[in-house]
Amino acid sequence: MRSVELSSIESRRVALAAQRFGRPRPAATPHLGHVRTLVGGLGAVQIDAVNVLVRAHYLPLYARLGSYPRELLDRLVYRHRAAFEYWGHAASVLPVELHPVLRWRMAGHVGHKHWAAFQARVERERPGYLAAVQQEVAERGPLTFGDLTDPARRAKQNSPKYAESTLLWHHWSDGKTALEMLWSQGRLAVAGRRGFERLYDLPERVIPAEVLAAPTPEPAEAQRELVRRAAVALGVATARDLADYFRLPMAATRARLRELVDAGAVLPAQVAGWPEPAYLDPAAGRRRPVHARALVSPFDSLIWERARSERVFGFRPSFELYVKPELRKYGYYVLGFLSGDRFVARVDLKADQRRRTLLVPGAFREPGAPPARTVAGELAAELRELAGWLELETIEVADHGDLAPELRKAA
Repeated sequence: MRSVELSSIESRRVALAAQRFGRPRPAATPHLGHVRTLVGGLGAVQIDAVNVLVRAHYLPLYARLGSYPRELLDRLVYRHRAAFEYWGHAASVLPVELHPVLRWRMAGHVGHKHWAAFQARVERERPGYLAAVQQEVAERGPLTFGDLTDPARRAKQNSPKYAESTLLWHHWSDGKTALEMLWSQGRLAVAGRRGFERLYDLPERVIPAEVLAAPTPEPAEAQRELVRRAAVALGVATARDLADYFRLPMAATRARLRELVDAGAVLPAQVAGWPEPAYLDPAAGRRRPVHARALVSPFDSLIWERARSERVFGFRPSFELYVKPELRKYGYYVLGFLSGDRFVARVDLKADQRRRTLLVPGAFREPGAPPARTVAGELAAELRELAGWLELETIEVADHGDLAPELRKAA
């Protein structure tokens, strides 16, 4: 099959359109249908505990819909059961129809060496504990680990560095780790959240009956569907990009791509300037300009894969959360500012709820972007909308960054 040829500009437009950027934001307040369609189209919305601005999983929807009621996402997942929490790209909100195609991953966790080491150690130290945890959830669920009769907390400073601790950051609480293991294995599901703590329950009380009753596809078939979904969500991508979207094994992704190409479900492509072959969603639009204006968080699926972001947009996302403050170049929680089909700035943001103020510790214009005054004007408009969405009354711009002086004037 002959490869489709795309210019670098076309690849950028395809990628943005596939990620649902550049579409008119709803004229009225977005409703549950908007959120459901968006989660289904993206395939996964990453969850993270970072809350310096707002919880990470709410931002990708804001970037595309504008000011939407945040509780709509919670309703979609925990009340309407149209989505569920599981391992997608990382911990993610996923459309519920993906549950059957992720059961191969759940099965893989059953025999995973880290979980096996944990189970062996707990059964040796506390015989019957894991069965008791699952039984207690069955009888009393939904529960957080703090609700367990015996949460089995372990003193951090005295805990041995078990082999499983590289995977399980909750190794100081056997109760929490047991719940995480049972969830990863599909033996429990997330029924809701108390604050940011997961509430665990039996799958039959969380996942719709018709979804649980759906046949479990063979691993190759399931992976093929996940690769296809990734291709739709990315528009145009390399094999590595597609593998990264749902964190699939590279060898399996290449094998599934050959099958999808043979079936015409994805098209081989060549993108100018890309060193590796690409794959194109046949339904992707290619040549229309994209008029976007959005703040894009480091947990947004548009820029999950940093090498891809650099290749497509010439923009390398900032992720300095775990860098010492004195060594940070841009700041603690930095979002890219997308204007048209390019990233033109990046901005460090923090919500000061006590003072009802959106703090801007730093603002930086990207190389090759329009003049600082133009960028600052567009960014200020977006920051005002963001502040309104977060119910903040003022914007305070600090001195850090070459864009800060103009942004302070504009904001």
